[in-house]
Amino acid sequence: MTRPEAIECVLFDFDGVIADTEPLGLELDQEAYRALGLDVSIEDAMRIIGTDGVGVVSQILAEYGRPDLGPQDFRAHHRKLDIIYERLLEEPMKGAREVLIRLRELPVHVGLVSTTIARNLLFALDRLGLLSYFDAIVAGDMVERLKPAPDPWLTAMRLLGAAPETTVAIDDSPTGIASAHAAGLYVVGFKGGSIVQDTSSADEELDGFDHLSLEEIVFDYIPGER
Repeated sequence: MTRPEAIECVLFDFDGVIADTEPLGLELDQEAYRALGLDVSIEDAMRIIGTDGVGVVSQILAEYGRPDLGPQDFRAHHRKLDIIYERLLEEPMKGAREVLIRLRELPVHVGLVSTTIARNLLFALDRLGLLSYFDAIVAGDMVERLKPAPDPWLTAMRLLGAAPETTVAIDDSPTGIASAHAAGLYVVGFKGGSIVQDTSSADEELDGFDHLSLEEIVFDYIPGER
């Protein structure tokens, strides 16, 4: 997809982009698998990232020889994800705060699009002091269809009055990238977290929130004084 000639809206994923939560979530997942007697590889466990988990967990249980188990058994042995957002998460992704501060100074809409439920998302943003940096927030329990459906990104653009041709999405998972592409967005694959996923399907890739890369991909295309 062609990079927008002018960017008027930037939409961020949360987990793995704004905050490095994914290692914390994967450890909780691995605890649950081990409680079920399964030694699931980290590569297979990572397949859950960016999804609602239901379909992926069912597939993994079957692949590891337990088709008799389902997502309900997995959840029964899984500590609540709330602990990540309320206690374990201590700081945003390196450089994320500085990027958001700079975006607030420019004539651009800034949104957050996540599969995480609103309660956990808002709790984390408040704890990290980032809540005020976003013009719109779309959480996982605010849309009927989650990523890879385009609905979350489309909802954010509708709330912001933004058009796909002037919007850029930043996501770290193949599921999120596919979702943003389905919404007609130019997508930047973020690779700055502890767990680096395959973002090769993105239009561009970003190793982290460093100044030079963001200038080239985003800031140089935002109209107005900088």
